[in-house]
Amino acid sequence: MDKIEVKFKKLVSWAKLPEYETRGAAGCDLAIAIQEEIVLYPNEVRSLPTGFAMMIPKGHEAQIRSRAGMAGKGIVVANAPGTIDCEHVGEVKILLLNVTDKPVRILPGQKVAQMVFAPVVQASFSE
Repeated sequence: MDKIEVKFKKLVSWAKLPEYETRGAAGCDLAIAIQEEIVLYPNEVRSLPTGFAMMIPKGHEAQIRSRAGMAGKGIVVANAPGTIDCEHVGEVKILLLNVTDKPVRILPGQKVAQMVFAPVVQASFSE
């Protein structure tokens, strides 16, 4: 399996860096960096902090995707897959959407999404 080096910087001390749950996992889990639980209401979209920034090597991207366990509860990444390119230097945030008809509690440090890294290919356009 190929690997790339991605440098991370915690922006708050309670941030959790991404981690792969299994050796063969394609996506690493992302937890949110909040200190108190929040409620995500039906059809609400909220931008939630991860508490970290990262440097993606040139020629690669990160895709933020829904996590199966959360999607099964009706909480999905609103813009999935959300793309983060090598030029993004700010905090990584996750846009969560509640697609249920009930409010859902989101807990501090809860794993809410996954991130997959991929190579980037740019197109050349001609008419």
